[in-house]
Amino acid sequence: MKDMIEEIISTDKKSRESIEHAKQLKIQSAQKLIDMKEQKRREYLEKARANIKVIEQEERVKADAKLEEIEEEYKKIEGGIDEIYKKNYEPWVKALVKRVIEG
Repeated sequence: MKDMIEEIISTDKKSRESIEHAKQLKIQSAQKLIDMKEQKRREYLEKARANIKVIEQEERVKADAKLEEIEEEYKKIEGGIDEIYKKNYEPWVKALVKRVIEG
């Protein structure tokens, strides 16, 4: 009988230890999942930031090229206006003076 009681106590102790061990494994597994999730989130954010930098550089290059095109176009327009001004300066001044004098 004493052996039976000791066996029951021993089995109960082993069961509690097994349950406690299972609880610890469950907690460790949950923490491991949380850690993996956080690591994946960090990796995703790093990749996204790197992609944003690449896209930003590409867009900056495109914008600079477009700005150069616009500046060249304005220079052409400005050159045309200067050409017209130089060509018509004297006739315009004479016409204005004539209008002022003749009223």
